Amino acid sequence: MDKRYGAWAFGLTAWLAMLISPLAAKADDGTIVVAVPAKAGSVDGRQENSDQFMWQQFITATTPSSVKGKVEFETWASDLDTFAADPKWPAADAPKRLHGSMLENIKNPHLGAIDVPCATPGNAGVGGFPSTGCIAEETRRNRPQFDYIVQNKLYSRAGLKQAFQDPAFTVAMPLSSLAVKVDWVPVATVSQWIPYETVERVRQDYYTTTVNSVEYALVSMHLSSRQNPNWVWATFEHYLTPGRCDFIGCSDTFGAAKAVVAPQRNTVNSQYGYCDKTAALVNMMNARQVAPVWRNYCLKSSEVDYAAADGTPYVLGNSVIEGITGNGTVAASSCIACHAYASFGRDGSPESSVTAMLPFNPIGKPVPGVLAQSRLYDFMWGLLFAK
Repeated sequence: MDKRYGAWAFGLTAWLAMLISPLAAKADDGTIVVAVPAKAGSVDGRQENSDQFMWQQFITATTPSSVKGKVEFETWASDLDTFAADPKWPAADAPKRLHGSMLENIKNPHLGAIDVPCATPGNAGVGGFPSTGCIAEETRRNRPQFDYIVQNKLYSRAGLKQAFQDPAFTVAMPLSSLAVKVDWVPVATVSQWIPYETVERVRQDYYTTTVNSVEYALVSMHLSSRQNPNWVWATFEHYLTPGRCDFIGCSDTFGAAKAVVAPQRNTVNSQYGYCDKTAALVNMMNARQVAPVWRNYCLKSSEVDYAAADGTPYVLGNSVIEGITGNGTVAASSCIACHAYASFGRDGSPESSVTAMLPFNPIGKPVPGVLAQSRLYDFMWGLLFAK
Protein backbone atom coordinates (compact mmCIF):
# COMPACT_ATOMS: atom_id res chain seq x y z
CA MET A 1 0.00 0.00 0.00
CA ASP A 2 1.24 3.52 -0.83
CA LYS A 3 2.78 5.05 2.32
CA ARG A 4 1.05 8.39 1.73
CA TYR A 5 -2.33 6.67 1.52
CA GLY A 6 -1.53 4.64 4.60
CA ALA A 7 -0.63 7.75 6.59
CA TRP A 8 -3.81 9.49 5.39
CA ALA A 9 -5.94 6.50 6.32
CA PHE A 10 -4.28 6.35 9.73
CA GLY A 11 -5.02 10.03 10.26
CA LEU A 12 -8.66 9.62 9.23
CA THR A 13 -9.05 6.63 11.56
CA ALA A 14 -7.48 8.56 14.43
CA TRP A 15 -9.70 11.57 13.74
CA LEU A 16 -12.82 9.43 13.75
CA ALA A 17 -11.65 7.83 16.98
CA MET A 18 -11.22 11.29 18.43
CA LEU A 19 -14.80 12.18 17.58
CA ILE A 20 -16.42 8.99 18.84
CA SER A 21 -14.31 8.72 21.97
CA PRO A 22 -15.80 10.04 25.21
CA LEU A 23 -14.96 13.62 24.33
CA ALA A 24 -18.42 14.76 23.36
CA ALA A 25 -21.03 15.97 25.83
CA LYS A 26 -24.79 16.28 25.64
CA ALA A 27 -26.36 19.68 26.30
CA ASP A 28 -29.54 20.09 28.34
CA ASP A 29 -31.62 20.26 25.15
CA GLY A 30 -30.17 16.97 23.90
CA THR A 31 -27.77 18.56 21.42
CA ILE A 32 -24.45 16.75 21.07
CA VAL A 33 -21.61 19.15 21.81
CA VAL A 34 -18.29 18.04 20.34
CA ALA A 35 -16.28 21.08 21.44
CA VAL A 36 -16.55 24.29 23.45
CA PRO A 37 -14.62 27.57 23.12
CA ALA A 38 -11.43 27.74 25.15
CA LYS A 39 -11.45 30.01 28.17
CA ALA A 40 -8.99 31.50 30.64
CA GLY A 41 -7.36 29.22 33.17
CA SER A 42 -4.59 29.13 35.72
CA VAL A 43 -0.91 29.82 35.03
CA ASP A 44 1.77 28.06 37.05
CA GLY A 45 3.49 30.31 39.56
CA ARG A 46 1.23 33.27 38.81
CA GLN A 47 -1.81 34.74 40.53
CA GLU A 48 -3.36 36.21 37.38
CA ASN A 49 -5.31 34.04 34.95
CA SER A 50 -4.13 33.20 31.45
CA ASP A 51 -5.93 36.12 29.77
CA GLN A 52 -4.09 38.68 31.88
CA PHE A 53 -0.84 36.73 31.66
CA MET A 54 -0.96 36.59 27.87
CA TRP A 55 -1.71 40.30 27.61
CA GLN A 56 1.50 40.77 29.58
CA GLN A 57 3.33 38.63 27.00
CA PHE A 58 1.67 40.60 24.20
CA ILE A 59 3.02 43.80 25.73
CA THR A 60 6.48 42.25 26.05
CA ALA A 61 6.39 41.36 22.35
CA THR A 62 5.11 44.75 21.17
CA THR A 63 7.21 47.04 23.37
CA PRO A 64 9.38 49.36 21.26
CA SER A 65 12.84 47.87 20.75
CA SER A 66 16.19 49.64 20.64
CA VAL A 67 15.95 49.61 16.84
CA LYS A 68 13.92 52.47 15.41
CA GLY A 69 10.78 51.26 13.70
CA LYS A 70 10.81 47.76 15.26
CA VAL A 71 8.99 46.33 18.25
CA GLU A 72 10.62 43.76 20.46
CA PHE A 73 9.42 40.54 18.76
CA GLU A 74 10.79 41.77 15.42
CA THR A 75 14.31 41.57 16.85
CA TRP A 76 13.93 37.92 17.95
CA ALA A 77 15.10 34.90 15.96
CA SER A 78 12.78 33.72 13.20
CA ASP A 79 12.31 30.07 12.24
CA LEU A 80 14.60 30.78 9.29
CA ASP A 81 17.27 32.03 11.72
CA THR A 82 16.79 29.19 14.19
CA PHE A 83 16.57 26.17 11.90
CA ALA A 84 19.57 27.10 9.76
CA ALA A 85 22.76 25.15 9.04
CA ASP A 86 24.63 27.46 11.42
CA PRO A 87 22.03 29.32 13.49
CA LYS A 88 22.94 32.79 14.71
CA TRP A 89 20.94 35.24 16.78
CA PRO A 90 20.01 37.94 14.24
CA ALA A 91 21.46 41.42 14.28
CA ALA A 92 18.93 43.86 15.66
CA ASP A 93 18.64 45.64 12.31
CA ALA A 94 18.51 42.44 10.22
CA PRO A 95 15.93 42.63 7.39
CA LYS A 96 12.65 40.82 7.90
CA ARG A 97 12.14 37.61 5.92
CA LEU A 98 8.60 36.40 5.34
CA HIS A 99 7.28 33.13 3.91
CA GLY A 100 4.08 31.26 3.19
CA SER A 101 2.07 29.42 5.84
CA MET A 102 3.70 26.27 7.18
CA LEU A 103 0.29 25.15 8.48
CA GLU A 104 -1.22 25.36 5.01
CA ASN A 105 1.81 23.61 3.52
CA ILE A 106 1.36 20.64 5.87
CA LYS A 107 -2.42 20.43 5.53
CA ASN A 108 -2.54 21.09 1.77
CA PRO A 109 0.90 20.29 0.31
CA HIS A 110 -0.38 20.76 -3.23
CA LEU A 111 -1.44 24.35 -2.41
CA GLY A 112 0.82 25.68 0.31
CA ALA A 113 4.11 27.34 -0.58
CA ILE A 114 6.53 28.48 2.09
CA ASP A 115 9.45 29.47 -0.13
CA VAL A 116 7.71 32.65 -1.30
CA PRO A 117 7.46 35.86 0.75
CA CYS A 118 3.67 36.08 0.41
CA ALA A 119 1.39 33.21 -0.67
CA THR A 120 -2.17 33.09 -1.95
CA PRO A 121 -4.24 31.30 0.73
CA GLY A 122 -6.26 28.26 -0.20
CA ASN A 123 -9.37 29.38 1.69
CA ALA A 124 -9.71 33.05 0.82
CA GLY A 125 -13.48 32.77 0.47
CA VAL A 126 -13.87 31.61 4.07
CA GLY A 127 -13.00 35.08 5.33
CA GLY A 128 -14.19 37.08 2.35
CA PHE A 129 -10.52 37.66 1.53
CA PRO A 130 -9.60 38.90 -1.98
CA SER A 131 -9.05 35.89 -4.24
CA THR A 132 -5.91 37.46 -5.71
CA GLY A 133 -4.51 38.56 -2.36
CA CYS A 134 -1.67 36.96 -0.43
CA ILE A 135 -0.73 36.38 3.19
CA ALA A 136 2.80 36.29 4.60
CA GLU A 137 3.87 34.60 7.81
CA GLU A 138 6.72 34.62 10.28
CA THR A 139 7.39 32.93 13.62
CA ARG A 140 9.78 34.47 16.12
CA ARG A 141 11.32 32.98 19.28
CA ASN A 142 12.83 34.88 22.18
CA ARG A 143 16.44 34.44 23.26
CA PRO A 144 15.90 31.74 25.97
CA GLN A 145 14.09 29.48 23.51
CA PHE A 146 16.56 30.11 20.69
CA ASP A 147 19.56 29.40 22.94
CA TYR A 148 18.03 26.15 24.20
CA ILE A 149 17.35 24.87 20.69
CA VAL A 150 20.84 25.76 19.45
CA GLN A 151 22.76 24.57 22.52
CA ASN A 152 21.02 21.18 22.36
CA LYS A 153 21.47 20.93 18.57
CA LEU A 154 17.74 20.63 18.05
CA TYR A 155 17.77 22.79 14.91
CA SER A 156 18.79 20.09 12.42
CA ARG A 157 17.64 16.58 11.57
CA ALA A 158 21.10 15.29 12.49
CA GLY A 159 20.77 16.84 15.94
CA LEU A 160 17.23 15.52 16.33
CA LYS A 161 18.38 12.02 15.34
CA GLN A 162 21.02 12.23 18.06
CA ALA A 163 18.43 13.42 20.59
CA PHE A 164 16.13 10.55 19.65
CA GLN A 165 18.86 8.04 20.44
CA ASP A 166 19.43 9.44 23.95
CA PRO A 167 16.78 7.89 26.23
CA ALA A 168 17.72 10.21 29.08
CA PHE A 169 17.07 13.39 27.08
CA THR A 170 13.71 15.15 26.99
CA VAL A 171 13.05 18.34 25.06
CA ALA A 172 11.99 20.89 27.69
CA MET A 173 12.16 24.55 26.72
CA PRO A 174 12.95 27.10 29.48
CA LEU A 175 9.93 28.49 31.34
CA SER A 176 10.78 31.93 29.99
CA SER A 177 10.37 30.76 26.38
CA LEU A 178 8.01 32.86 24.31
CA ALA A 179 7.06 32.36 20.67
CA VAL A 180 4.98 34.55 18.38
CA LYS A 181 3.48 33.73 14.98
CA VAL A 182 2.13 36.64 12.95
CA ASP A 183 0.34 36.93 9.63
CA TRP A 184 0.97 39.96 7.41
CA VAL A 185 -1.13 41.16 4.48
CA PRO A 186 -0.05 43.81 1.93
CA VAL A 187 -1.60 47.14 2.85
CA ALA A 188 -3.15 47.45 -0.62
CA THR A 189 -4.87 44.08 -0.15
CA VAL A 190 -6.26 45.05 3.26
CA SER A 191 -7.86 48.10 1.65
CA GLN A 192 -9.58 45.72 -0.83
CA TRP A 193 -10.57 43.23 1.88
CA ILE A 194 -12.10 45.92 4.11
CA PRO A 195 -13.50 48.41 1.56
CA TYR A 196 -13.92 51.41 3.84
CA GLU A 197 -10.24 51.14 4.79
CA THR A 198 -8.27 53.28 2.38
CA VAL A 199 -4.53 52.67 2.12
CA GLU A 200 -3.94 55.68 4.35
CA ARG A 201 -6.48 54.44 6.90
CA VAL A 202 -4.80 51.03 6.95
CA ARG A 203 -1.50 52.72 7.78
CA GLN A 204 -3.20 54.43 10.71
CA ASP A 205 -5.24 51.49 12.02
CA TYR A 206 -2.73 48.63 11.65
CA TYR A 207 0.85 48.03 12.70
CA THR A 208 2.77 48.06 9.42
CA THR A 209 6.20 47.20 8.08
CA THR A 210 7.92 47.20 4.69
CA VAL A 211 9.67 44.12 3.28
CA ASN A 212 11.32 44.18 -0.15
CA SER A 213 9.47 47.38 -1.06
CA VAL A 214 6.07 45.89 -0.14
CA GLU A 215 4.18 47.50 2.73
CA TYR A 216 2.45 44.96 4.99
CA ALA A 217 -0.13 45.26 7.77
CA LEU A 218 -0.15 42.87 10.73
CA VAL A 219 -3.57 41.19 10.84
CA SER A 220 -3.22 38.38 13.37
CA MET A 221 -0.96 36.96 16.06
CA HIS A 222 -0.54 33.71 18.00
CA LEU A 223 1.41 33.83 21.26
CA SER A 224 2.67 30.87 23.29
CA SER A 225 4.48 30.83 26.62
CA ARG A 226 6.20 27.86 28.27
CA GLN A 227 5.02 28.98 31.75
CA ASN A 228 2.79 25.86 31.93
CA PRO A 229 3.99 22.34 31.07
CA ASN A 230 1.47 22.32 28.19
CA TRP A 231 2.28 25.97 27.45
CA VAL A 232 -0.12 28.91 27.66
CA TRP A 233 -1.73 29.85 24.34
CA ALA A 234 -3.49 32.96 23.08
CA THR A 235 -4.56 34.39 19.77
CA PHE A 236 -5.13 38.02 18.80
CA GLU A 237 -6.96 39.56 15.85
CA HIS A 238 -7.34 43.10 14.55
CA TYR A 239 -10.73 44.49 15.47
CA LEU A 240 -11.60 45.05 11.78
CA THR A 241 -11.09 41.41 10.76
CA PRO A 242 -14.35 40.27 9.15
CA GLY A 243 -16.06 37.63 11.28
CA ARG A 244 -13.60 38.12 14.17
CA CYS A 245 -15.88 36.43 16.70
CA ASP A 246 -17.75 34.11 14.32
CA PHE A 247 -18.34 30.46 15.31
CA ILE A 248 -16.73 30.44 18.79
CA GLY A 249 -17.19 34.00 20.00
CA CYS A 250 -14.53 36.08 21.77
CA SER A 251 -13.59 35.96 25.44
CA ASP A 252 -11.21 38.29 27.28
CA THR A 253 -11.68 38.50 31.04
CA PHE A 254 -8.92 41.07 31.54
CA GLY A 255 -8.31 43.40 28.62
CA ALA A 256 -11.74 43.85 27.03
CA ALA A 257 -14.36 46.20 28.49
CA LYS A 258 -16.94 43.69 27.22
CA ALA A 259 -15.49 40.37 28.36
CA VAL A 260 -17.65 38.03 26.25
CA VAL A 261 -18.85 38.60 22.69
CA ALA A 262 -21.20 35.96 21.33
CA PRO A 263 -20.88 34.83 17.70
CA GLN A 264 -23.42 36.15 15.23
CA ARG A 265 -25.62 33.26 14.12
CA ASN A 266 -27.41 34.80 11.14
CA THR A 267 -24.47 36.11 9.14
CA VAL A 268 -20.76 35.55 8.63
CA ASN A 269 -17.79 37.83 8.05
CA SER A 270 -19.51 40.88 9.43
CA GLN A 271 -17.97 43.44 11.77
CA TYR A 272 -17.99 43.11 15.57
CA GLY A 273 -16.86 46.64 16.31
CA TYR A 274 -13.97 48.03 18.31
CA CYS A 275 -12.84 45.99 21.32
CA ASP A 276 -12.66 48.72 23.96
CA LYS A 277 -9.87 48.13 26.45
CA THR A 278 -10.02 48.17 30.22
CA ALA A 279 -8.20 50.88 32.12
CA ALA A 280 -5.95 48.20 33.65
CA LEU A 281 -4.71 47.08 30.23
CA VAL A 282 -4.29 50.62 28.90
CA ASN A 283 -2.23 51.50 31.97
CA MET A 284 -0.01 48.46 31.42
CA MET A 285 0.51 49.40 27.77
CA ASN A 286 1.29 53.00 28.62
CA ALA A 287 3.79 51.96 31.29
CA ARG A 288 5.79 50.11 28.61
CA GLN A 289 5.27 52.83 25.98
CA VAL A 290 3.42 50.45 23.67
CA ALA A 291 2.17 52.40 20.64
CA PRO A 292 -1.58 53.18 20.61
CA VAL A 293 -2.04 51.22 17.36
CA TRP A 294 -1.68 47.98 19.36
CA ARG A 295 -4.95 48.76 21.15
CA ASN A 296 -6.64 47.88 17.84
CA TYR A 297 -5.81 44.22 18.41
CA CYS A 298 -8.19 42.04 20.40
CA LEU A 299 -7.58 38.90 22.44
CA LYS A 300 -9.90 36.21 21.10
CA SER A 301 -9.17 33.93 24.06
CA SER A 302 -6.42 32.09 25.85
CA GLU A 303 -6.10 28.32 26.31
CA VAL A 304 -4.34 26.24 28.96
CA ASP A 305 -5.91 22.79 28.70
CA TYR A 306 -7.13 20.23 26.18
CA ALA A 307 -10.67 20.00 27.47
CA ALA A 308 -13.25 21.26 29.91
CA ALA A 309 -13.86 19.49 33.21
CA ASP A 310 -16.46 17.18 31.62
CA GLY A 311 -14.01 16.10 28.92
CA THR A 312 -15.44 18.20 26.08
CA PRO A 313 -12.51 19.46 23.96
CA TYR A 314 -11.64 23.13 23.91
CA VAL A 315 -11.28 24.91 20.57
CA LEU A 316 -9.46 28.12 19.73
CA GLY A 317 -8.84 29.25 16.17
CA ASN A 318 -7.77 32.52 14.55
CA SER A 319 -9.92 33.85 11.70
CA VAL A 320 -6.84 34.41 9.54
CA ILE A 321 -4.22 31.87 10.68
CA GLU A 322 -6.63 28.92 10.88
CA GLY A 323 -9.60 30.28 8.95
CA ILE A 324 -8.06 31.72 5.78
CA THR A 325 -4.52 30.35 5.63
CA GLY A 326 -5.36 27.07 7.38
CA ASN A 327 -8.30 25.06 6.17
CA GLY A 328 -11.21 27.19 7.22
CA THR A 329 -12.11 25.53 10.49
CA VAL A 330 -11.93 28.08 13.30
CA ALA A 331 -14.53 26.11 15.26
CA ALA A 332 -12.53 22.88 15.02
CA SER A 333 -9.03 24.09 15.83
CA SER A 334 -7.07 23.93 19.06
CA CYS A 335 -3.64 25.48 19.62
CA ILE A 336 -2.69 23.07 22.38
CA ALA A 337 -4.04 19.95 20.67
CA CYS A 338 -2.32 20.66 17.36
CA HIS A 339 1.03 21.47 18.96
CA ALA A 340 0.87 18.44 21.24
CA TYR A 341 1.78 16.37 18.16
CA ALA A 342 5.00 18.34 17.50
CA SER A 343 7.52 15.51 17.54
CA PHE A 344 10.28 13.70 15.66
CA GLY A 345 11.05 10.10 14.85
CA ARG A 346 14.22 8.07 14.53
CA ASP A 347 15.30 9.90 11.36
CA GLY A 348 14.91 13.35 12.94
CA SER A 349 11.68 14.28 11.15
CA PRO A 350 8.02 13.86 12.19
CA GLU A 351 6.52 10.42 11.64
CA SER A 352 3.96 10.19 8.85
CA SER A 353 1.34 9.04 11.37
CA VAL A 354 1.79 12.36 13.15
CA THR A 355 1.68 14.71 10.15
CA ALA A 356 -1.34 12.76 8.87
CA MET A 357 -3.26 14.03 11.90
CA LEU A 358 -2.86 17.71 11.09
CA PRO A 359 -5.28 18.04 8.13
CA PHE A 360 -8.00 16.71 10.46
CA ASN A 361 -7.50 19.52 13.01
CA PRO A 362 -6.91 17.51 16.18
CA ILE A 363 -8.81 18.63 19.26
CA GLY A 364 -8.89 17.17 22.74
CA LYS A 365 -6.14 15.06 24.24
CA PRO A 366 -3.66 13.35 21.87
CA VAL A 367 -4.95 10.13 20.32
CA PRO A 368 -3.22 7.14 21.94
CA GLY A 369 -0.72 5.41 19.68
CA VAL A 370 -0.10 8.26 17.24
CA LEU A 371 3.03 9.36 19.11
CA ALA A 372 4.17 5.87 20.13
CA GLN A 373 7.26 5.93 17.88
CA SER A 374 8.08 9.62 18.43
CA ARG A 375 9.92 11.92 20.82
CA LEU A 376 8.09 15.11 21.74
CA TYR A 377 9.43 18.52 20.70
CA ASP A 378 7.72 20.38 23.55
CA PHE A 379 4.75 21.71 21.57
CA MET A 380 6.83 23.56 18.98
CA TRP A 381 6.23 22.86 15.28
CA GLY A 382 9.27 24.88 14.23
CA LEU A 383 11.11 21.60 13.82
CA LEU A 384 9.38 21.29 10.44
CA PHE A 385 12.01 23.75 9.19
CA ALA A 386 14.87 21.48 10.34
CA LYS A 387 17.04 20.16 7.51
